[in-house]
Amino acid sequence: MHGPLYHSYAGGYMEGEPMRVAFEAWFVQYKVDVVFAGHIHAYERSERISNIAYNITNALCKPVSNPNAPVYLTIGDGGNIEGLSTVLIEPQPHYSAFREPSYGHGIFAIKNRTVAYFSWHRNHDGYAIEADSLWFHNRYWYPVIEVASM
Repeated sequence: MHGPLYHSYAGGYMEGEPMRVAFEAWFVQYKVDVVFAGHIHAYERSERISNIAYNITNALCKPVSNPNAPVYLTIGDGGNIEGLSTVLIEPQPHYSAFREPSYGHGIFAIKNRTVAYFSWHRNHDGYAIEADSLWFHNRYWYPVIEVASM
């Protein structure tokens, strides 16, 4: 995705919101557990949210909790010549579970066909510190609601 993602309205939205809106119907239909995205030079993790009728240009609807929707992870924090995206939309939307404008990396460990563990490690200060994590349970084989461990 290209172009500004910092448009705002009274309710606010996550930095990768246009991508979520464009593809959400397929993600929900095919039981996608997690979506990885980049471009925004920061880290952000969503709650499981959905609102297929959501209109990002006029904010007629707001995303709602939906256990059938994927978790969206924006991991664009590997660094680049432009630096980090430190100007984030405020206030932080209620469905943005965790976000941080710092350099880092993620580890996605698939344990078996039903369980995976994701952890995000900030390392902008030279140390890899786990700052956010989540256990994923494949909703096709074992549908449960995940809870962040941090």
